[in-house]
Order: sequence, then C-alpha cells, then structure tokens
Amino acid sequence: MTDIYCLIAGLLNLLLPAVLVIFWHKRTGARFLPAFAAFAVCLPVFIIGSAIRSGFDRSSPIAFYIQQGLLFGIFEEGAKYLVLRYLLTSYDSRKDAVTYGIGHGAYEEFGCGLACLGLMGTGKAASDILLYQILSIAEGTVFVVSLTVIIFYGISMEKNIVTLPAAILVHAVSNASVGIFIEPVSIVLWIIIDIGIGCAAWRCWKAMEPPYEE
Repeated sequence: MTDIYCLIAGLLNLLLPAVLVIFWHKRTGARFLPAFAAFAVCLPVFIIGSAIRSGFDRSSPIAFYIQQGLLFGIFEEGAKYLVLRYLLTSYDSRKDAVTYGIGHGAYEEFGCGLACLGLMGTGKAASDILLYQILSIAEGTVFVVSLTVIIFYGISMEKNIVTLPAAILVHAVSNASVGIFIEPVSIVLWIIIDIGIGCAAWRCWKAMEPPYEE
C-alpha cells in the first residue's frame, strides 16, 4: 500500500503545478512563459547554491542552517527579482507574477516527485508520505507565489528597498526553521509564516489593481 502512496504523491508533485498553471491561465488569461522561465532559472540557482552550501562548516548545525537559509533566500528571491525586473519586462501583469511563482514551485516539487517515485519498492517510505506531500505542496505553493507577488509589487510600485530584503529574510527564516526546530514546531512556524506572507501578498495584489498593474 505504501508504494501506491508513493506513486500518487510522486504524480501529484509532478503534475499538479502544470494543472495549476493551466487553471490560472484559463481563469485569468495569464501567460505561460513566466512559469517556464522560472523553472529554467531555478536549475542554475539551485546548482550554484548547493555547490556553495557544500563548503559550509557543519560542526554547528544551527549556524549551518542559518547560513543555508540566507544563501537560498538571497539566491532564490534575488533571482526572482532580477528576472521579473530585467528579463520579463513585457510580462508586467500581477497575473503573470503568480504564474512565475507557480513555475518556481514546480521546480522544487519536481525534485520531490522524483524522490517519492524513487522510494517505491524500497520499503523506506513513511506511511503518511501521501498526506505529508499534499500538505507540503499546498504550503510550498502558497509560500513561493506569495513571495513572488510581494517582489513583483515592489518592482511595480518602486518599493524594492523594502520588499526584496523582506522576502529574502522570510525565505531564510522559513528555510532555516526546518533544520533548527523539531517537526511539530517547524510546521507551526510554516503555518504562521504562510498566513503572514499570504495576507501581505493579498494586500499587495489588491494594491496593484488596474490601472497600477498596466
């Protein structure tokens, strides 16, 4: 039965982002390219980030996870800012920012999906893998889309001096908490962070209503 859960969890990770992008396109008319751009940008970002992380001193776990959080916070949110600000200049709608966020999350979920499928037949998967992956996909999607909207808001409203450092800090704290705190505590922190940035992203979304997003 666990293998079936692994299969379902893997397929959800692999296919759900594409379903979300198509649904968002049908619902709002948002364009597809930002999702593909985000997925492509994540590849070098994570490769370089992982290479740098491999040189970190692991003798102090807390210091290691704090450094890791800051590293990927800077790399991931910085890459979002650079791409949205300087490359996808024609994609200047808040709806396209959401598509970019889904594409960014798709890269991370792609890796999780392959990992879930790789556990099939090994007997190493936990019995709650499917539930955990469903919650992880939901949390991860809210997290990346919210931070992307906040960064896009900063670009649109010329408030990058506030929004970009805030996004990096939130990302760093969320990333570091996974390693520093035991799972029940880290899950509570994830929920609190997601609620906070979700509310902030919604306020940013509303502030960019036409004609400001044009």
